Amino acid sequence: MKKICIIFCGGTITMKHNKEGVLAPFYNAKDLLNFVPQLNQIANISVIQLANVDSTNIEPKFWTVLAKTIKENADKYDGFVITHGTDTMAYTASAISFALSGINKPIIFTGSQKPIFDVPSDATNNLINSVLTSLKVKTGIVIVFGTKILRANRSTKISESTLDAFDSLMVAPIGTIALEPIINYQYKQKVNKFSDLFFDPNVVVIKITPGLSIKYLEHIISADVHGLIFEGFGAGNIPKSLLSFMNKAKDHNLPIIILSQCIKGTSRMQLYEVGKDALKYGVISGGDMTVEAASTKLMWILAQTREIKKIKKLFLTNVAGEVTINL
Repeated sequence: MKKICIIFCGGTITMKHNKEGVLAPFYNAKDLLNFVPQLNQIANISVIQLANVDSTNIEPKFWTVLAKTIKENADKYDGFVITHGTDTMAYTASAISFALSGINKPIIFTGSQKPIFDVPSDATNNLINSVLTSLKVKTGIVIVFGTKILRANRSTKISESTLDAFDSLMVAPIGTIALEPIINYQYKQKVNKFSDLFFDPNVVVIKITPGLSIKYLEHIISADVHGLIFEGFGAGNIPKSLLSFMNKAKDHNLPIIILSQCIKGTSRMQLYEVGKDALKYGVISGGDMTVEAASTKLMWILAQTREIKKIKKLFLTNVAGEVTINL
């Protein structure tokens, strides 16, 4: 049997209702695996427990710890399954896709919407299906959740309550969960050397709303912000009232990424005058990247360089399959 390492990071899958009736971290990795003995019939299972926290509290420094742990154990196992809370799973999975863009092993992220002891719970099925998927996917970072097998850095959480909590709105799923995992196609991640494992958390994401005042944005220039992401209207359109801020940001070498705030949107800034005008101030189109992929990619790049030309070149490079359309 193949050797699969399950790395526990916490999340709902390890939680229990406390005295106040709210969910809080409780079970450790050993406890959980005792409730899923079927895993030992599928693969030779090993366990590493890195954390047991609500994923709301996961920070970029933890991504580095997780990436280092996987890198240090890469030669020992045929694949990895990461249990993680759903709220920030797409962020962590995207971050790992950049930090370990060269790893030639399957890395599967999963979790649950309900604790393993709740009746019913999706925890057991998600764990089992993730291990089964790790035996079928040759390489790449993947989210397995509910009935879907998704490319991690193309995924986003779409529901806080349904069992299909994630979707990849701009690309087709890798596969589906039926009676067993069915792989529609193998996404082969670029096999490069291990990438930089660190992230600069000083990135701010702002959704543009009608009437957003430039006076609020100007404080960003003097704050310790190293990168900014705007979710623009439609195809990445930016109100003219914000262009003077874009000019100041350019003067201060503050990189600005423009995404579409549409759930199935692409930043096509050459399409409208209100987008093309912003490009004159050096902003960078994020194409069809998710906000999770764009923000973690920018943090990853900023940990390597603060030179604006290098930032732009690397951001416009398809590092780990995170972007299809970049205009």
